[in-house]
Amino acid sequence: MLAPLLAVLALAGPPADLDALFADTLPAVKARTSLPILLPDSMPSDYDALYPSGTGSRRSYSIGLAAAPDCGGANACFVADFSARKGGTPFGRGKVTLTGGRHGRFQPLSCGASCSPPSISWKQGGVTYSIQANVGAKTTERRALVRMANEAIKRGPR
Repeated sequence: MLAPLLAVLALAGPPADLDALFADTLPAVKARTSLPILLPDSMPSDYDALYPSGTGSRRSYSIGLAAAPDCGGANACFVADFSARKGGTPFGRGKVTLTGGRHGRFQPLSCGASCSPPSISWKQGGVTYSIQANVGAKTTERRALVRMANEAIKRGPR
C-alpha cells in the first residue's frame, strides 16, 4: 500500500505544503462562505513557486493554485482548484471509493481544443466537493487525486 503512494509522490515531485500556501487565502474564503472547507494538507508538485487565490459565497467556494501570479485559471499556469458547492452531483466517468465508504467520481485528463485537468469529486453533507489538479502522470493521477480527497476528508473542515 505504501509503495504506490511513494511512486505517485516520486513521479510528481516534492509535496507542496497547502497549509502554508493557503495561510492568507483561507481566512478570506472562510469569511465569505458558509460551507465547510475541505483541503488536503499537501499535494504533489513539480513547480518552483505556487500562487494561491480564492473566493467564496454563501453556497460555494473555490481555492486555487497557479504557477504564475494573476493566472485567472488559464490552462498554461493552472495547477489546482479545490472547490465545493451546495447540492450538485459528483462528476466523472470512473467510480472511486473514498475513506469512510464514500463514493466519488474520477475524470481523467482530457484534451480537445484545450485540456481539462484530471478531477475527483464526491458528495458529503449535501455539498459536492471537487479537486482538479495537474498531479503526476496519466498513470498516477487517479491515485494522487484519491489520496488528496481522502486526506481532505480525514482532516475535516478548516
